[in-house]
Amino acid sequence: MKIAFIASPRPGAQDVLGQFVSRYGQCTIADADYVVTVGGDGTALKALHAQLDVAKKKTVFAMRTQGSIGFLCNPLQISDLVDRLTNAIPVDLPVLQADVERVEGQRQTLFAINEIVLFRQRLQQGRFNLTVHGEKTTTTIAGDGLALATPLGSTGYNQSLGGPRLSLGSRLLALTGIALAHRNPWHRMVLNDRIILDVDVVEAEHHPVRIETIIETVPDIRHARLCCNGDRTITLLLDRGVLNELMAFSGQRC
Repeated sequence: MKIAFIASPRPGAQDVLGQFVSRYGQCTIADADYVVTVGGDGTALKALHAQLDVAKKKTVFAMRTQGSIGFLCNPLQISDLVDRLTNAIPVDLPVLQADVERVEGQRQTLFAINEIVLFRQRLQQGRFNLTVHGEKTTTTIAGDGLALATPLGSTGYNQSLGGPRLSLGSRLLALTGIALAHRNPWHRMVLNDRIILDVDVVEAEHHPVRIETIIETVPDIRHARLCCNGDRTITLLLDRGVLNELMAFSGQRC
């Protein structure tokens, strides 16, 4: 079994990386059967994002070092790694997409595995016109911003905003407003994952807004089209116990 190990730059993770490489060897991601990350959710998400544009995608098995937080990682254990990889449960993760137009006209596409966030850049409210693609009705909201989360992402930042938790594996997305001036139906919405949402920033030149994923930040946006890209999925491997805990946390029966 060929394994590519990726570790956080923190000293503790680098020490553990040395132990893994000494015991199991190291190979390139292109030649690997599995990618194993050592660190926290940030390290795992970067490894997952790296697979988005790869023709032959690798499954990712993440392990958490001491002091790291998050929901994506399995417990750290040096021994029995081959058996753990063989017996781990594959979880297919949906991928969010944002087609962005900036104030000066540049266009860019971003991808995210947990959430996409639009947030004001100054100490003044942003205003957003929200339109479901194909419908004529537009809703305007004002506040700090909004977040669109996948079922996995709904248990993290989205939940801290008061957004709904979604069942892992459901075909749903959570749209949650951030410090909205007035609550309305868009404050906390559960959307079908086939929906396409157009977000226009009102007076974007004077009320600047940025869009963020865990990997990228694009400032000064004018428009973003948000959706779930049905042609892209990424596979995460979880120990049975970790999967059961995650499903229970999201309100599912194991």
